[in-house]
Amino acid sequence: MLTKKLILIVIVIAVMSIGVLFTIERHSAIAQTPDNATYVPGSKCKTCHIKNFKAHAESAHATAYENVKFAGEETNATCLQCHTTGNGKPGGFVDTQSTPDLAGVTCQACHGPGSEHIGAAKEQKKQTISRSAPDMCIKCHKIHGEHPELGAKELPYLKNKLEKLQSKIQTLEGK
Repeated sequence: MLTKKLILIVIVIAVMSIGVLFTIERHSAIAQTPDNATYVPGSKCKTCHIKNFKAHAESAHATAYENVKFAGEETNATCLQCHTTGNGKPGGFVDTQSTPDLAGVTCQACHGPGSEHIGAAKEQKKQTISRSAPDMCIKCHKIHGEHPELGAKELPYLKNKLEKLQSKIQTLEGK
């Protein structure tokens, strides 16, 4: 019974993800992030976007850095480009000591650096942050398909996450 529910959950998530990608494609490039914008701590986004921030905190994107850490690739620039926010860019992720808020995939990984957005007048905020274009998702999500050896390093970590999720499901079902 649990296996059928898990399969159904995976199918629903896959279908929803495809829908999100189509929606993003239709609404992409509405605004562009200014060239002089820099990355800011995620807590700055939380100030105005509390519901989005909380929902994101529960997502796999929020913990993407943990996968890199588990695989022992914390200094691998190729991995850090997708598993952190703004690595190698002004104000972007450097390490977990100096930029802990940018470990993982934060709002700014998809919407661009937020400094100009934060400083803009209310009526100008939409013009200072970019909308996610489909290539933003693809640039990170397709790389694992090109490097299957990365999955082998990550497999024990993912199995552990799955076991925790299954345990949570069983608890919620009262088993």
